[in-house]
Amino acid sequence: MDGTRASGRPRSGFGLRGGLRVGLRMIGLWALLALVVGAWLQGAPVFSAEGFPRTVIDGAGRAIILEAPPQRIFSVGLALDNILLTIADPARVVGVTRYAADPEWSYVADRVAEHMVLVDQLNAEQVLAAEPDIVLAAIWNNPDVVRQLEDLGVTIYLFTDFGTVAGTLDNIRRIGEITGEDERAQALIDEFHRRYGRLAMAIAGRPRPRVLSLDASWGTVGPGMTIHDIIELAGGINAAAEAGVRGWQTIDAEAVIRLNPDVIITPSGESWAARLRADPVLEAVPAVRAGRVYAVDHLEALNHHFILAIEQLAAILHGEALGN
Repeated sequence: MDGTRASGRPRSGFGLRGGLRVGLRMIGLWALLALVVGAWLQGAPVFSAEGFPRTVIDGAGRAIILEAPPQRIFSVGLALDNILLTIADPARVVGVTRYAADPEWSYVADRVAEHMVLVDQLNAEQVLAAEPDIVLAAIWNNPDVVRQLEDLGVTIYLFTDFGTVAGTLDNIRRIGEITGEDERAQALIDEFHRRYGRLAMAIAGRPRPRVLSLDASWGTVGPGMTIHDIIELAGGINAAAEAGVRGWQTIDAEAVIRLNPDVIITPSGESWAARLRADPVLEAVPAVRAGRVYAVDHLEALNHHFILAIEQLAAILHGEALGN
């Protein structure tokens, strides 16, 4: 997943393996996932703002000692900007990506302040000029620049999991841990869990429609992409995953016909959804024949707003059970 797809724009899994597959069949995907999230939340460490010095472990497994809550934080990934500026005082943030200031892409444009450096990508000169206590970097940032900054003594925390909903929740926890805003971070996670728990109970045991995600590049997704998790959490079956798709992959109209989905969703907006509904090549596909092609918001949020995408899609798939 490149930096563009991992950007976390508003327009847009829980990896369960082995023996858990049996549990999925026995008690239903959504109920089990609610239990998994709950168990994970129960075990998440919570520190007070006074809980420093503390050692944090980044996504690459590296231990970083924080003597005090960092007061000059530089973020170089929109997915991270959105979380950081939600839970931390903007006065403590010295740099973010340029996209963070753009309401079309950002959830926190109103929290971007004049004192912040805006970057297009990780840039050593801009970072050094801001004199950060810590830099929040993403796996897609240039590794050579990361090494250069580390060699110059800059503390860098690397985030590596942007491909699952569980990973996104963990990124929120991690940013809370780094900033000392553990309670604010945990509140976002808890609210996600509460809302999803209610939804999971309402749709548990219902038939699961086959859903295909299709963006304007004719790209679809399988496990390893958060949209896959959203489909499953909302009570659907990912038709692309059934066919062996992993990650993001382009397909063509013939493949869509073969996949034969009941519902098609897209992160690419209503105009693209309308084009698919009107495409004569796809008219025999059940989703197109029934007009069940939808633009779903927040599919690429990469933050706690994923719950909005899950709720919207669940309403499409299971409206009767949810009172819609």
